[in-house]
Amino acid sequence: MPEIKKERISLKSPKMINRISFKSPGLFLGLIFILSGIIFFQACSEGAEEPAFFQLTGPTMGTSYSIVFEGMEEKPEIHTSVDSLLEVVNQELSTWIPESTISRFNQSETGILLDADLPPYFLDNIQISDNCVQWTDGWFDPTVMPLVNYWGFGFAGREAPEQLDSNKVDSLLNYVGWKKIFIEERDEGVFVGKENSGVQLDFSAVAKGYGVDVLADFFEKKGISNYLIDIGGEVCVNGKGRHGNGWVLGVNSPDPTAPASEITMRFTLQSGCVATSGNYRNFREVEGQIIGHTLNPRTGFPEINRLLSVTIWYEDSAHADALATGALGMGFPAAMNMVENIDGAEAFFIFINEEGETEKTWTAGFEPFLN
Repeated sequence: MPEIKKERISLKSPKMINRISFKSPGLFLGLIFILSGIIFFQACSEGAEEPAFFQLTGPTMGTSYSIVFEGMEEKPEIHTSVDSLLEVVNQELSTWIPESTISRFNQSETGILLDADLPPYFLDNIQISDNCVQWTDGWFDPTVMPLVNYWGFGFAGREAPEQLDSNKVDSLLNYVGWKKIFIEERDEGVFVGKENSGVQLDFSAVAKGYGVDVLADFFEKKGISNYLIDIGGEVCVNGKGRHGNGWVLGVNSPDPTAPASEITMRFTLQSGCVATSGNYRNFREVEGQIIGHTLNPRTGFPEINRLLSVTIWYEDSAHADALATGALGMGFPAAMNMVENIDGAEAFFIFINEEGETEKTWTAGFEPFLN
């Protein structure tokens, strides 16, 4: 019987990837990227000799990625490496792949021993989640997977329940709660355990951002310092922009009837990562009610509040991704208070005020980004 340390490992924040600024590409005149809440604008000037910029695109994580970077020449092996890295991330974190690490954990009775030969992506996401569970006071909680499946947003199927069943939701809450996850250091490796077999993890609010961070680390190690990386709306940038002003991005209008390209706010970044969350484009209808994908880990039901959209800026994409999810659940002004108490985090909010009007506000540190 292997020796097991009785105390649980203290989960610490993974090493952050420092971002500096990023360069604006000039090859794609008038092109607009719709980044699931974030819109990225590119423009070029006529006649001037510009650095060479290249774009890579492809499918991943049920969505797509788009990367723009400055380089001396386009190298096919970079595209191949990007796809390979994302495949490894998927094999660790995707609940849609039956043999992935997270699927093996979800299907296990008590937990799994992590393979020392694999990249530490699964454990990294547990560490990131632990930070964000604490910062959001539990509004972000990856153990909501059973509820995500019940409401039709998970791997079990895209069908929402025909009728609301409070008893069923209450029963699923027995499997929800971050404290039901634990880590033990054993002689043969790290064991990630759970209190009972019904506990399941869902890293969908972290994984895309984490994938962006993995790719950013790859580009930096390649000596490529000017880039924009987007996976399904989670965006990180590096470089100063062709004219030294940075990249211009925009937040989608939260009006569900508006075109996907309609923006409500533009901002310019020269560093960092942004993630936007909103319920206005991902919902189900149950018994005539519109059900959003933001679930309350306390009640098990979709959370409805006055916060329509939140954009989080942070130094890495995985934390920004998770914080945006937690902020949307807790609503405004609680989300503003949360962000102001997290060192290095900034945010932009769109919400319905007490007069029923749409209002925008932001943290003091977001002000310099606004155009």
